[in-house]
Amino acid sequence: MSPRMPAELRVLRDLFQLCDPPPGQVRTAAYAAAGLARGRADAAALELVGDSADAPAPVRSSASGPGDPEPRVLTFLMPGRIVELDLVPMVQGLFRASGMVISRAGQGRPEGDVLLRHPGGECVAELDEFGAFRATDVPAGPLGVVFRQVGSTPAVADWLVC
Repeated sequence: MSPRMPAELRVLRDLFQLCDPPPGQVRTAAYAAAGLARGRADAAALELVGDSADAPAPVRSSASGPGDPEPRVLTFLMPGRIVELDLVPMVQGLFRASGMVISRAGQGRPEGDVLLRHPGGECVAELDEFGAFRATDVPAGPLGVVFRQVGSTPAVADWLVC
């Protein structure tokens, strides 16, 4: 899990691990089935470094009008790239995901796609010529983010809940 996990969740995790730990093979099998094992040689890390859900509640809404949904903004970091992802609630239980893959100094234009995994399948968002991407009908719940750059190994982030 992310090192930026709230203290309350760390305490709850530690309590569950102390009182009712999962067998090691169950956890290993779950990560292997999801294709998220950190030790995989074919996957790089896509580290979550910013999440607007961690920010204190604003005094005033920055949305364009009353009742407009506020996006959740996620920032991921990997060597040579930054992935910005906005999750905007659309209808009950569905999000629109949009964002941009930004090249850091000395890197070429990003090419590839962003894969959004969820329990019901996956949504693929192709990068345009500027590195922007967009996917609709992303279901609420567990979400895995993978940046598949052309000519490189995929960069995989830890699962999160949206």
